[in-house]
Amino acid sequence: MSRELYDKIKEYNDNVKARFCMPSHNGQASLGGLYSSAQFDWTEVQGLDNLLHSEDVIAFCEKKLARRYGYQNALMLTSGSTCGMQIAMALAKLRNGVAIAIGDMHKSFYSSSRILGTKIRCCKDIADAQKLSGQERISCIFVTSPNYFGKAFSLKEIKAFALRAGALLIVDEAHSAHFPYSSLLPDNASKFADVSLVSMHKTLPVYGGGAILLTNGEEVYQECRLLRADIHSTSPNYLVMASMDFADDYMKNHGEEEYAKVKRQIEEFKRELKVGKVVDTDDFTRLVVKIDGADCNKASDRLVTQGIFAEMAYGDLLVFIVTPFNCDKLNLLADALGEIPLEKLESEIEVDFGMLNEQKDGEVKLVNVEDALGKTCALEVGIYPPGVPIIKKGDVINQKAVDFIKKYSSRLFGLASGRIAVLK
Repeated sequence: MSRELYDKIKEYNDNVKARFCMPSHNGQASLGGLYSSAQFDWTEVQGLDNLLHSEDVIAFCEKKLARRYGYQNALMLTSGSTCGMQIAMALAKLRNGVAIAIGDMHKSFYSSSRILGTKIRCCKDIADAQKLSGQERISCIFVTSPNYFGKAFSLKEIKAFALRAGALLIVDEAHSAHFPYSSLLPDNASKFADVSLVSMHKTLPVYGGGAILLTNGEEVYQECRLLRADIHSTSPNYLVMASMDFADDYMKNHGEEEYAKVKRQIEEFKRELKVGKVVDTDDFTRLVVKIDGADCNKASDRLVTQGIFAEMAYGDLLVFIVTPFNCDKLNLLADALGEIPLEKLESEIEVDFGMLNEQKDGEVKLVNVEDALGKTCALEVGIYPPGVPIIKKGDVINQKAVDFIKKYSSRLFGLASGRIAVLK
């Protein structure tokens, strides 16, 4: 076994007599079930290394993860891929050019650019991006692959474009953490990406917040390492890091058999499913069920009443993340889907504004949704998950946007106390 950080913390726990350091629960499992893993929640004490200046056991784990994912270097994060996106966006600003996004991006792309002051342009596809290449210097090209629905981008053409433009290719592959552990799964972005963001907690047995930023190229690695030290919390979660180390070792040894089991269980689910159909995806573990004409947001709510939780509902789609640790419950899901009453989907989620290449700035105010019609949106608004903005900063809010906000108010990001930010 190769679980250096996990084993080092366990060794500490076997010898500790008293902890007079953060965190102040002091590793006391006796506080209740919530604290059963508290003994693994340490701070940067001597011998456990320091995430922001890793030289010992954390640095070893990072090298191990880099090899596993096919990159030259890795930086562990305990603040999720959003922290990785902030590092990547800061890198784009350091390189003195515009950052281009091709296709949909997570909300953190937009918020990071706004906080850091990085100039961005949003492009529908590579053809759209190529039109901009002669107008401005491109520092970085961002793309999401795979997306929340298990669909992957073709990165070869985008990498060629990045090389011609002298730009870094940054891939948000947050949902690909499990790819290296089974030959049944797709390849990750390591052959093309200069920087990659991976959320280990999304598809592996890792505590929330566990993510890695992966790099190819020594200069890029050193820049990102410096930026992590500047951006990441100075109190990284060792419980999360230990789970990343443990999960990697477990999946290295059992991934092939575990994902073969997952594939068998999904095939059985397809045979048992009596309502809707399973959508083809590039990642078979991302189970997407389409129920034509049904309001799957309400269907998801009904599943919850039966103790079954979907990852996401989006229009007439239900999305489930299937892992070795829940695939044996797929029969319960198939039965429940066949029994819950379905309601008609009254309107689609999409609100069409067209592509927005320029983002306006100005004084911001919060208004009630009913008063936002005709005003310019000042912050991105969308459904989480998947976290992709439907209404972008700079869009003029139309009636469809108002209706969308009202319908999905319980799932939206970008609002404050039910009000929307607009430009005065």
